[in-house]
Amino acid sequence: MDKIRNYLKWDYFEEIILEKGFIYFNLYDLERLFPPYDKALKKFLTRKVKEGKLIRLKKNLYCLKRKIPSDYLIANLLYQPSYLSLEFALSYYSIIPETVYSITSVTSKPTREYVVEGKVFSYQTIKKRAFCGYLPRQTDGKTFLIATAEKTLADYLYFVSLGKKSLNDRTDWSKVDRKKVKTYLLDDFQLNPLTVKKLIP
Repeated sequence: MDKIRNYLKWDYFEEIILEKGFIYFNLYDLERLFPPYDKALKKFLTRKVKEGKLIRLKKNLYCLKRKIPSDYLIANLLYQPSYLSLEFALSYYSIIPETVYSITSVTSKPTREYVVEGKVFSYQTIKKRAFCGYLPRQTDGKTFLIATAEKTLADYLYFVSLGKKSLNDRTDWSKVDRKKVKTYLLDDFQLNPLTVKKLIP
């Protein structure tokens, strides 16, 4: 066993990560915490992922198996720029009664989908001018971005207008300000007023 492998014993590694409060980390973070031997650190990460002690969230982004970040944080981390919206956020705000298992976000980049620990994180593309109406929230001492209730519904209705999603007849409109939803659809998504009238009861 070479010197660096002997140094990077798992118990010591895990202790330092927890002590420093790292919820997620990459190779560059580890270079600051441990001797900067790139090859040894990369092999260490690969080995511990195979052993099930580390989870690879995406390329060069990891977390401890025993301390996985919240779905909110993972969603923001996997694909940027993005913010939580659509079905997941509709459920978050109780605008729809259903429990949603896919973690949905919108992005100004191409549509993507990731699977982490059996959970699906999906990202739908919207126009850059409509990439707005989100706010920061805190979890685990970290910030994540999620659409406001009105923007969440507007994002969803935009995809309904494209024929990519269906109207949910159990939508609770009392949870939102209809005027704000309408403004997003007209000004940011630039939908036809007649279309908007059909979308908002």
